[in-house]
Amino acid sequence: MKLYAQIGHGLGDKVNKGLSENLIDGAIFSPKDLQKSTMIEKISGMRNDFSDAEILIDPQFYVSLYSSSPEINVGKIFDWDYFKSYRKGQLELNEAIDKVLNEYFQEIVEFKTTGVISPNIYISQSFDSREAVIAKNFIRQAKKIYDSIGDTRPLYTSLIVSRETLQDRREFEEFINDITLLDNPPDGFYLIVASRSTEALSDIYHTDVVANWMFLNLSLSINGFQVINGYSDLLTPFLGVAGGTAGATGWFSNLRMFSMDRFYPASGGRVPIIRYLSKSLLNRVTFSEKDAISQFVPAVINGLSHDADYNPEPERSEEILQSWEAIGSLNNELEDDDIEEGLNKSKILIQQAEQIYSEIASSGIQLDKKSRNDHVQPLLEGLRQFKERAEL
Repeated sequence: MKLYAQIGHGLGDKVNKGLSENLIDGAIFSPKDLQKSTMIEKISGMRNDFSDAEILIDPQFYVSLYSSSPEINVGKIFDWDYFKSYRKGQLELNEAIDKVLNEYFQEIVEFKTTGVISPNIYISQSFDSREAVIAKNFIRQAKKIYDSIGDTRPLYTSLIVSRETLQDRREFEEFINDITLLDNPPDGFYLIVASRSTEALSDIYHTDVVANWMFLNLSLSINGFQVINGYSDLLTPFLGVAGGTAGATGWFSNLRMFSMDRFYPASGGRVPIIRYLSKSLLNRVTFSEKDAISQFVPAVINGLSHDADYNPEPERSEEILQSWEAIGSLNNELEDDDIEEGLNKSKILIQQAEQIYSEIASSGIQLDKKSRNDHVQPLLEGLRQFKERAEL
């Protein structure tokens, strides 16, 4: 399972450091956060300095249906010629979809990316909806329009769905059947599962969401598609077990979990606390919690090189390097050619997290809300449900 940087505001030299240390395999840029000319320059520089890195751009076209609202902040996306505000009714016409795709593919030619992600809209509620019909048409038309441009880089079609969309099993399976039986299929999919808020961890760490996100990776991969999971953060290793090609995460909460509130102005508040990603907890804990817990439960420390950054408290730019290192290590631990063996490893890992949380509770340490074990049971049950659905 590969790991990419999900790039947003505050790029700095984080990604270059991650690539130079082989903590990540590539990066996914977003038009919202960088001017077009700046992005061209940054991508060219990365390709020159890191020839093996995989560099992609998320078109973020999914915000086009909302961009006419005065409350929406689309940042620099209007630098791009292809991006305009649309209504659903306009995009029900194949001619409009073809126009969007053609304009985007013509524009992406000047970027030295290793692959191309095609635009699509966001399916916000149901696979049985106008949005889903439009999204399928974007997927169906993408390869034909792309081939007409003459570009030979791999093509990944966007599929952006809400966590609610994954809840109906019948609709889910009908949609998957439609997009895996294409006459002119892409090389893969760029898959995003959205929560209601970038702070709503329970939206993603939910039994059905975990199971169905994994099942979506399995269904697409066994049909020959590569699957790049955007904003997958700590679910990345489990999606890899299910057949995913890559996952991605970044340095802010809105780069670790996707929500459309990423395009609304921030409401302010205090600067986020620096956290340490513990492999054994499958979670991040605060700097002070890490030190307190490790006195009683040494297993919370990963034993990796970037642990040294946390003595004393690290710079904020170093926090993401520790996260990438920990997730990459989990990817390597769970990776297995035999999916059943990978699932067994995953189950043991989650059960170990459950046990360590019990040891922390016995020590009397009170954890911050985000540091607690609310994710453990949904992960374990999601794994069981996925295994049942996949008949493994």
